[in-house]
Amino acid sequence: MVQYSTLFRPLFWIVMGMIYALIIAGARVWAQDLGLSMTWWKWALSAMWYCLLSFSVASGFTLMGEKEPKAGYYFLGLFLAGTAVLGVGLWLVLTLA
Repeated sequence: MVQYSTLFRPLFWIVMGMIYALIIAGARVWAQDLGLSMTWWKWALSAMWYCLLSFSVASGFTLMGEKEPKAGYYFLGLFLAGTAVLGVGLWLVLTLA
């Protein structure tokens, strides 16, 4: 299969690393554009939420790739719903003056 070839597997991780690097590098500019006053603990909460989002997506799709699609869908549904609720809470904390 093409997606498991020796070319596309490293290329996927290189692209994913570049996307993560751009998101992390642009976080400061994004916060300034939105007028958020970020302190160290707000940055820490944002980083923890981003890690939770990344692990939720990666774990769900890993389960699907391991031929456990039902568990993967349940995992994605449960953890992404929880991550969305925590994201709304984080947004409320970030916008407090």
